[in-house]
Amino acid sequence: MNERVCNRLTLSKTLLLEFANGDILQGRTRDISPRGVLFTPDRPPADASPGMAGTLFMISDEGYFSIGYPCQVVRVSDDSIALALDKKAAAAFGNYLTRELLKRQL
Repeated sequence: MNERVCNRLTLSKTLLLEFANGDILQGRTRDISPRGVLFTPDRPPADASPGMAGTLFMISDEGYFSIGYPCQVVRVSDDSIALALDKKAAAAFGNYLTRELLKRQL
């Protein structure tokens, strides 16, 4: 049974996750939803654990960094990290992704 609150969209975008303790992971999104991101880091997320706070930065196709989006680790597996965005960050994140996707259409 699927108990997800929000539908997810499969999307592969480069991102950088900076934890409050200074650790940084780079990787690619696996999917996104209005409330969060599932991403696959370039290296195993050995130090990540549920509850850790961080800031998510999207990296555009041109190499520019987005503003930071506050987030919290919800789940960690061997190859991915699920992040929850706070409500304000989720809205701003959605706007950023919409602009990025529209650029590809033009």
